[in-house]
Amino acid sequence: MSKKKPPKVGIIAEDDSDVDAAKVLIQRIANKDNVAIKRFVGQGCGRIKRKCHSWARNLQIKGCRYLILLHDLDRNELKELQNDLDNAISPSPITPYLICIPIEEMEAWWLADPQAIQKALNLNITPKITGHPQDITSPKEHIESLVKKYSQKTKVYLNTKHNSLIAQHLDLDKARKCGSFLPFYDFVSTHMS
Repeated sequence: MSKKKPPKVGIIAEDDSDVDAAKVLIQRIANKDNVAIKRFVGQGCGRIKRKCHSWARNLQIKGCRYLILLHDLDRNELKELQNDLDNAISPSPITPYLICIPIEEMEAWWLADPQAIQKALNLNITPKITGHPQDITSPKEHIESLVKKYSQKTKVYLNTKHNSLIAQHLDLDKARKCGSFLPFYDFVSTHMS
């Protein structure tokens, strides 16, 4: 009896921590621990627009069946960024594909579930978060200050180290209150589950 090959997913993102966290989320949403990830990382957003089409073609050659392009909104206008990314990748060599734009950053998804932050960083108290996660300016820096405050300055949040840990604990239903998480969740559950 042959074992089914894991689906190969190509991810284009700004940095490795985004890819690592996305991989954890994909495995959890798809309920599969054998999802293979191939990546291209822009080391910021500038290169993504210039290179995403050629990177997608390279990921196709490497056997990726699905493509996710992750690009933080930051201070950009959503429709304009969506159009820029659509134009940069079109026509995508891999279909189906998703352009996912976390508002303002992927870290806003973590703010939807403060208990995930508490568990991942082993804090004694669950951070209090007011307002909608996607309305919080600079979510990454906000998490840094929460961790500093709720650990009495004994711990430091590093997105490169902690994002994939937070993703492991994230309550996916709570994250779905972030509108920018829904397309990611739906894409994975539709195509990879």
